[in-house]
Amino acid sequence: MAKKKRFESEQVEDPALDISSLIDVSFLLLIYFLVTSTLEPRESDLSMEMPTDSGKASSIQIDPLKIRLTATGQISIADQIMADDAQMESELDRYKQLTDATNKKPLVIVTSDDEAKQQRFIDLMNGLAKVGITTITLSGFEKGK
Repeated sequence: MAKKKRFESEQVEDPALDISSLIDVSFLLLIYFLVTSTLEPRESDLSMEMPTDSGKASSIQIDPLKIRLTATGQISIADQIMADDAQMESELDRYKQLTDATNKKPLVIVTSDDEAKQQRFIDLMNGLAKVGITTITLSGFEKGK
């Protein structure tokens, strides 16, 4: 009679995990997100300057342009309500041209209501940057005015 051999299964001590394919997938995902992300300038990238009190503020001898942003999102420049962003940009451009013609630095004082939408304030800052006005001052909003 033939003896039956008993087959025993081999025991693997520590199973190995090949992660090279996982690294490839992670790099592919990284490249996908980099390529599909939009590259828009952020508001922090705008070159806005704040006037300083280092003695040079007295050398700026221009009439500042006062801009007001209300809680409803209305923008008024020199107490004139702007109908849309195009009118706002044309008024800002006109002020910039006047200051350039007199070799003076344009200065804008922005007064914003606390209840105003942040996007509307950003639209105002983008309009200022678009026409080349970089010296702005932020002022507190006074109720009742």
